[in-house]
Amino acid sequence: MARINLLPWREELRKEKQRQFLSVLGLVLLLGVVVVFSYKSTVGLQISGQQERNTFLREQIKDLDDQIKEIKKLEEERQRLIERMDMITRLQQSRPKVVRIFDEIVRAIPEGLNLKSIERKNNKMTVIGSAESAQRVTAFMRKIEESAWLQNGTLKDIDSDKDYGAGRKEFSLIIEEIPDKSEQAAKDAEPAKPSKKKNKKKGGS
Repeated sequence: MARINLLPWREELRKEKQRQFLSVLGLVLLLGVVVVFSYKSTVGLQISGQQERNTFLREQIKDLDDQIKEIKKLEEERQRLIERMDMITRLQQSRPKVVRIFDEIVRAIPEGLNLKSIERKNNKMTVIGSAESAQRVTAFMRKIEESAWLQNGTLKDIDSDKDYGAGRKEFSLIIEEIPDKSEQAAKDAEPAKPSKKKNKKKGGS
């Protein structure tokens, strides 16, 4: 029987399989590198795009905040202008009344009495003056009550006048203004405050 040596053929087959395995392994590694690189590139692009969107949103939010601040400033300025216009309107409306009120005070001053200062706040005036006697102050208060523009002359304080000597009296007087028809109508038009009284429930027998 002839003998055939199979070792070289087996060695070649083993080397061929080894080369195929290394080729497949290299291809797999190359494919893995390509996949990883593609994934990183895709994720990087997504992150970059998201960062750009975030930057755009932050800029838009900042612009909106600036616009809101500007709107608030304009609203505050508008409110100040409205209040100023209301104040000017009230002053213009009350100017004739103030002239009449001071004219009434001058007419009510009796002989022997003079005024030092008048302070007006809302519908009340604080009058400080000097008189020859307490009777002069009483006469002044009586004239106030007879006025068509003034009422409720209340004596706050009376004492010896240090500036003019013990013979004269320094007094402080609170006078209320009588509201005219427009003021009274506006006051009557104000909504009434709800009563705080609670109805008591009657117990049954």
